[in-house]
Amino acid sequence: MNGQTILRDERTKRIGNEGDHLGFTILLFGVLVDVFFRSALFKESPWDLFALVIVSSWASMIYQGLHKTLPPHFWRSMIILALATAVLSAALVFVILRFRH
Repeated sequence: MNGQTILRDERTKRIGNEGDHLGFTILLFGVLVDVFFRSALFKESPWDLFALVIVSSWASMIYQGLHKTLPPHFWRSMIILALATAVLSAALVFVILRFRH
């Protein structure tokens, strides 16, 4: 516009990254809510949107892992979370199938 250079210091970059993070989080949960409503109310198969949520989350996690910015013990926490989710999902499926008429 007027030829002035814009200085980007650490604070500016951090605020920009936090803004991107907030936007990504809102978008991610918005798509998850859309997945829920499509499957629950409209009986549609929302796997395309669910895959988009998973792939975008993996891309962010892999990028952070390559740049070594993940918190300590991140992978251990993710493995525990995956195992707990698998056990709870299996129990839920068992209960649903057991009491289904």
